[in-house]
Amino acid sequence: MEIIFVRHGIPDYSLCDERKMTQLEKDYAPLNRDGIPAICATAEELRTENAQVIISSPYTRALQTAEILNRSLGLELFVEHDLREWRADLSGGYIELSERDRRWHEHRDTLKHNIHPQDIPYESWMELKARTEKVLRQYNEYSRVVIVSHFNVFESLAGYQEHGLSCGSYRYLKLEETG
Repeated sequence: MEIIFVRHGIPDYSLCDERKMTQLEKDYAPLNRDGIPAICATAEELRTENAQVIISSPYTRALQTAEILNRSLGLELFVEHDLREWRADLSGGYIELSERDRRWHEHRDTLKHNIHPQDIPYESWMELKARTEKVLRQYNEYSRVVIVSHFNVFESLAGYQEHGLSCGSYRYLKLEETG
C-alpha cells in the first residue's frame, strides 16, 4: 500500500487556552484560519497522485484538513478512531503539561533507539504502530491512500524522524501488506 501521509493543519488552540480546557477538550480545536490556504495548496498538489480514498483521525484538526482535501480530490472519506494521537496517559487521567512533555521525549527516545519499554504509563510506539496497522489492514484493497493524522502516527509507521513533519505537509510511505 502506498500512503500519502498528510499531517493535519495548524490547530487554533486560542479558545481552548482562554477557557483553560483539558487536553481532551483541546482535541476539538479547529484549524487556524490563517493556515487553511496551505492545506488548499496541498490539496492541489495531491490532485495528480491518483489516491483512491482518504482516511482520517477523528480529531477536529484532522477532520477539517481531510474535508478540505476531499473538496479538491472528491474521494470517499473514512474516519478511523485508532488514527488518533498518541496516548500520554493510559489511565485516562489528567497529567501536567511538563509530565506529558517528559513522557513524549521518552516515548520518542525509545522509538529512536528501538527500545521496547515495559510497564510504562503511556502508549508505547509499538502499541501505536500496532493500532495504526490494524486500521490499515481494513484498507488493503486500496493501492494508494491518503491518511490525515498526527506526526506520532506517521513516525510509528516510518520510524524515528529527526526533523519532524510540519503541520499541513505530506510525505510518501510504502507499506507491505499488513496482513
